[in-house]
Amino acid sequence: MRWRTGPEGYGVLTKLLHWSTVLLVAGQLAVGWLLDLDDCDPPGEERSGGDTTDAFEDRLDRIEDACEARADQVDLFGGGFDLPELHLALGLAILLVGVLRPLWRRVDGFPEWSEVLTPGERRLVHGVERSLMVLLVLVPLSGIAMVLSADRDWLPLHVTAHAAFFLALGLHLFTNLRPTVLRRML
Repeated sequence: MRWRTGPEGYGVLTKLLHWSTVLLVAGQLAVGWLLDLDDCDPPGEERSGGDTTDAFEDRLDRIEDACEARADQVDLFGGGFDLPELHLALGLAILLVGVLRPLWRRVDGFPEWSEVLTPGERRLVHGVERSLMVLLVLVPLSGIAMVLSADRDWLPLHVTAHAAFFLALGLHLFTNLRPTVLRRML
């Protein structure tokens, strides 16, 4: 096992950063899928407004208010550790890895291009990898800005950055899932 990148492929530290990024992004996707801060309507809310008693309405309001209070409050080091806090923690970890990866690349360099990639594919791979590196910083930063400002004005940038990330990720997978290319990162 080589610690540094060489002509044969990527080194152990580069692989560790890459696969850590994959795991963090996959975890973030799963948590983000489960996370819906706007859905604080308790079960039975659809019957509200005439078909329920005042006591039932009060109970629904208390449940909804408690949910909204949790969604508005991020207390990373306080009491429990809920999905919004896990989402934020994963975002911070992705941001850290997103900053470390290009710094390490400047130190470690790149292996030779895979012989199966055409010149056009090499340009595509290079552009996609640069885009992914930028988006690994932009997506978490826009999410953190949204949390810190407690303002949804950052949401369009956060969602757009996600869409760009998944487009770039699809292109990355398209160009790199061939066995001769993938083997260099395993």
